[in-house]
Amino acid sequence: MALARRTIRNTAILFTARTASRLLVFAVFLIQQRTLGATGYGEFATITVLSNLSSISADLGLQIVYLREGSRHRERLQGLLATVLAAKLPLVALSLGVLTAMVLVGGPPLPELLWPAFALLLTTSIANVLRSTFYATGEIRYEAIATGAEAVILLAGTAVVASLGLGLPAYLLVYAVSYSFTCVFAAVVIRRRYFPIRVAVDLAEARRLVRLGLPFALAFALNTIYFKIDVIILDGLRGYHQVGIYQAAYKFLEGLSFIPQTIMNAIFPALAIVHLEGRGRVRSLYTQAFRLLAAIAMPLAVAFGLDGSAILHLVGVYAQSATAARILALALLFLFVNNSFIFGLGAMDRQQASVWLAGFSIVANVACNFVLIPLFPRGQGYLASSWATVVTEVVLLAAGYLMVRRHLGSLPWLRPSWPIAGAGLVMAAVVVALSGWSVLLALPVAGLAYLAILLGLGGLTRDEWRVARRSLGRGGAAAAAEGPPGPPAR
Repeated sequence: MALARRTIRNTAILFTARTASRLLVFAVFLIQQRTLGATGYGEFATITVLSNLSSISADLGLQIVYLREGSRHRERLQGLLATVLAAKLPLVALSLGVLTAMVLVGGPPLPELLWPAFALLLTTSIANVLRSTFYATGEIRYEAIATGAEAVILLAGTAVVASLGLGLPAYLLVYAVSYSFTCVFAAVVIRRRYFPIRVAVDLAEARRLVRLGLPFALAFALNTIYFKIDVIILDGLRGYHQVGIYQAAYKFLEGLSFIPQTIMNAIFPALAIVHLEGRGRVRSLYTQAFRLLAAIAMPLAVAFGLDGSAILHLVGVYAQSATAARILALALLFLFVNNSFIFGLGAMDRQQASVWLAGFSIVANVACNFVLIPLFPRGQGYLASSWATVVTEVVLLAAGYLMVRRHLGSLPWLRPSWPIAGAGLVMAAVVVALSGWSVLLALPVAGLAYLAILLGLGGLTRDEWRVARRSLGRGGAAAAAEGPPGPPAR
């Protein structure tokens, strides 16, 4: 029960921080797409994709292994971090070579963006390892501070770059500066709160960690390719302009993806711990995570599916992106739930299953993009990529269900799902009935209707509601004062 309360409290803290952060980052996106135009924003999206792809070789799964092993064995955190940081040095050099090769193949104007893109890759890689300490110890409040500060720095820097007209390289450097803050902040907190940071070359331990991390690295590589390869394909077949239109719509899907990732990041350490205690506890916690993700995704999918054009018009995004946004709304529900499969399998030491799952998704996405883009009119390649994303998420849902069921046995899918589906139908009906209203009024009313029906149909059980209320109230404050829990009982 203490672990459950801590997990829910951490989820709430991180969700609140990242929601506020995403709102600020969304303002950054609005500034970028207005000042750069569709073609310039397409170039920006392409170079960030290349930076993300090359970052795979800078990590090789070490971050997630550090988080998992540190969650289980707190007494080894310092040694694990020292080894991971030492292993990062040659890996970062390797990633620079990979990034350089991809940028040169991409051609103008990408080569002039190489060093700003590498600065982003470097700071992101180090920051993500250091901040994993906060997840491993359960002290998410430090991660919340880092997340909020990153967003504030990014927004302020973007506003300065836009006002001075400094262009694409400066936009990339602002991102690097924001992650540099997290590097410094996390280092200070770790030194004062936990232990002095050191770098230790332990080849035997490094080999062991890399060996454990490679399946995670492969899964992460495949997932990154899945989420980003459509940009490369669309750019090759239709050019930067359509990439900009597509990415402006996809930005909403990508922005909302922080919600399932935040929830599963907070739940991951708990899943890793209860996995040591038996299948029954894992099944119970996993089912709660699945239900929570589906319940949050449903109203978002309905809102963008029915009112996507009005939402994009309200915030001033390219008009051509509206149809793509409505199509991508279909993928939202699947995207949220699919995160539970990927994180859940990793927490249960089923990295190989995660690799297969990611492999299915990448094959489906590449195939759909190469088949659909040529079938659509030349000016609508971005719509083809949107439909390819939907189909891929459906394939990933089916594959993920089969793999999780294989390791956990039969799961109660129907009972958790029907109240969510019923509430979603009611919300859709309300949105249609209020179609003449302003979207600022219609969506809140429809959202309240969804929440009322969800609770009325038992979408949240009484026990779950009680634990959540205690975690966010005095019980949560008391638990926070106790500090991180000790190592799990053997």
